Amino acid sequence: MEQDSRVRPMSREENAAYRGVTVDESGAEPHGEEGQAWGSAYGGAPHSSVRYIRIGGVSRRPSLLTSLLWALGLGALLALFIFVALPAIAMIIVGVLVLGAIVSLIGRGRILSWVMRRLYGR
Repeated sequence: MEQDSRVRPMSREENAAYRGVTVDESGAEPHGEEGQAWGSAYGGAPHSSVRYIRIGGVSRRPSLLTSLLWALGLGALLALFIFVALPAIAMIIVGVLVLGAIVSLIGRGRILSWVMRRLYGR
């Protein structure tokens, strides 16, 4: 893969000062007010045909609305878990414990004989 000699990584100072301004494809220098804006953004640095492109890695802070929506979504999931899933799990556990207590009090033999009489009749 060939590398263009005009392309190079941005220094930290250049990265900090970068405001999204790029040079025209032809490499032509900006004229008039554009040239003044360009020079002030880079402290009057000489112009070049180097093009700076940011690809990913830019950490942007989420907006207040986005944070609020995430908080509402997580709150809804937490409420669903606390008020729906947890009571259902607790009822299943209590039901299994009550059934186990009934089986141990009555005895397995009696329960099995009752089931056999109901199924096969007598």
